[in-house]
Amino acid sequence: MKYALLPAFLFSSVLISVPLAAQTELDAHAQAASYGKEYVPVPENQSVLTPSLLEGIWQGADRYVFFVAPSEEAALAAEIERAQSDAVVNPIDTPDSVVKTAVAAAQPSDLAVVLKTYYGWFYDRAAEPSSYAGDTARFRCTATTEEAEHVTVTYEPLLMRTPLYDAAGNAVPEDSGAWELVIQYGTKQRNVTRIPVAVIGNSLYLNFTIKGQTGDTSASTGADQLSGYWQGVSRQSGIRVSPFPMNENITSYYVTDDAVYTLRYWVSTMEYTDANASFSDGDRTFHVPKHIVSDGSVFTCVTGRSLLIRNVEKSAAKLTDYTLDSTGTLCAFGKPYLTKVTGKDNAASLMQIVAEANKRRKPDPKPLFSPGDVNWYWDIINLLEKDNAQIQAVRKRQQEFASTNGREGRTDAVQAASYSTYTKLETAADSAAAK
Repeated sequence: MKYALLPAFLFSSVLISVPLAAQTELDAHAQAASYGKEYVPVPENQSVLTPSLLEGIWQGADRYVFFVAPSEEAALAAEIERAQSDAVVNPIDTPDSVVKTAVAAAQPSDLAVVLKTYYGWFYDRAAEPSSYAGDTARFRCTATTEEAEHVTVTYEPLLMRTPLYDAAGNAVPEDSGAWELVIQYGTKQRNVTRIPVAVIGNSLYLNFTIKGQTGDTSASTGADQLSGYWQGVSRQSGIRVSPFPMNENITSYYVTDDAVYTLRYWVSTMEYTDANASFSDGDRTFHVPKHIVSDGSVFTCVTGRSLLIRNVEKSAAKLTDYTLDSTGTLCAFGKPYLTKVTGKDNAASLMQIVAEANKRRKPDPKPLFSPGDVNWYWDIINLLEKDNAQIQAVRKRQQEFASTNGREGRTDAVQAASYSTYTKLETAADSAAAK
């Protein structure tokens, strides 16, 4: 038996050592597990200080979000000073390594979220820095927790643009940008959520795409400003005060003069590469990135080592309901998720918004029947009740019930139930004896 097992052992060893000709996604999961890794390494993105376009208070349909500026946090004062002292005067003529060193001082900053609970009639300070509770009392109700959540965030840019300067050498502020919010809930490392956001003017979007470069020159005549490849992100449904799972699908678009091609990327454990994949439509071939890095994971549009995309949907209908930024590199869809509250960009303004909202009182509901000229003739009613013993007994019971909050009524109900049960048992015993 020992010799009989030997060939099978050798055979299994040979199977393990033979390299795979074409690696599938299942093989990638097995390979990652064999190395004891849950995810493959992905390219890291440099975090930055709170972007100026995000600083301030943002209002949505069901919440306020306050991106706390580092200047308002005492713990970051030294880091800001160091970052400003290392700031590069002219980043265009400065190596990238020096620029990255200047922004390496970025530290997690606080995030405050106010929820509009009870259909917007009460504002709950659901997440805020711990210092806010000492400055302003936090009102509690059945919709709030005992203490507010502590949420911190770091910012990773999704667009790296060359700074612009005017004739005097002053930096020209940007009116748009895209970042990935790396939000930490509490202290546990697993409670981390990444939320890609785009800002165009005073609007913040969660559903957006970024213009990508593929090298294709014959895809369009340039008549359409949306022509080319638009790379999607791992979109989230909102900025919440608790972690939520990753969206495992990304939608990207390739726009030509006569068609819109929709491409699906899905999360994978394949190692990230800069390779391009392609798809064809007749005699035309289009190229797009094989991999996308979003939400700290690698997404792919092909299986295994293949470079041919098969899951492409073609439509003759143009993209609608979109907003382009001034540079033509950001395209957001639908209505903005949040709108900036102009003129209010500090914690005091946020507390004032909450205090004013919670002073409101919901108006009384409309009566079921429209009021009319009804005369109840109370003097006649009192006269009729004056010598009526039954009505006076009812009034007495009502007064006693009100003075005791119904305790005696509940006692009487229990006694009545006990008496009823006893009567039933006694009747059953009498019937049995009679038989």
